[in-house]
Amino acid sequence: MPLGNHPSFDRPPVTTQLWRYTDLSKFVDLLSSGKLWLTNAEILAADDPYEGTPGAVQFPHRMWRTLDEVPEQLRDQIVKMCSQGTDDTPEAAFRGWFMGEEQRCIMMQSGRRDYYINCWHASGHESVAMWKIYGSPGAGVAIVTNGARLENALSGNTEDFYLGAVQYRDPSFVQVGGSNAFDTIMLKRSSYSYEQEVRLVHWHTGEFHDALANFAWNDATMRFEDIIDDPRPIRPGMSFSCEIDVLIERVIVSPFAPPWYAPMIERVRDRFGHEFPINMSTLLNAPLFLP
Repeated sequence: MPLGNHPSFDRPPVTTQLWRYTDLSKFVDLLSSGKLWLTNAEILAADDPYEGTPGAVQFPHRMWRTLDEVPEQLRDQIVKMCSQGTDDTPEAAFRGWFMGEEQRCIMMQSGRRDYYINCWHASGHESVAMWKIYGSPGAGVAIVTNGARLENALSGNTEDFYLGAVQYRDPSFVQVGGSNAFDTIMLKRSSYSYEQEVRLVHWHTGEFHDALANFAWNDATMRFEDIIDDPRPIRPGMSFSCEIDVLIERVIVSPFAPPWYAPMIERVRDRFGHEFPINMSTLLNAPLFLP
């Protein structure tokens, strides 16, 4: 199935080079399984607690208790959008909007575990920072591909996938409301902009948990009660069939690796019957000089 199109995903040109810096164990797992691993967003949140909820303030609508406390521009929008179905008073529109925001935020937090992500670095060249952070210094490789290769390599799957560049925002940014659930998955704080991340995302909808199935809204406290916790253990990730020689344009061996490392990677490739080229990084080679 081809990669899906969605307004939340700013898909890079198909020729954009995508790099995945990884350690030996993950590389061997890819070759031996013939499957691409996508990590659960809840697992990624262990390293970045803002994962899937990038706003500087969680539940930002709770800053206000009455319509008069809301900034004027947003106040006008609330009244225009939310008056229908109420008693037509501005305060009723506010309370209806507030309940909707409360519902959206709770469902967003509850549903984060349904997203599975595979991360790539978009660049026309190697990155020393990426080697040091993700390449397990001295024992890493970088897989080089592009969007077209990713799409073709995953085409044998029936599940939906989306590919897009992550958008970075200032950590002080506060957002009330959102047009789509995918938006929060494709946003990160600007502190991570050095990653130049492109994400492959699968939204697993087959095991939906409704945290608000009781829909017990307390109009006095302006909170939902009897929120249902998800009893399922968090699934660390999902693997999807992948044509390895289609996916991989080439593999680059870490510039920090010892001399014996590249031949070992070649033997691993050959053992699993693949044909992609393997090159040693020249990133830290001494410059040429004239006599």
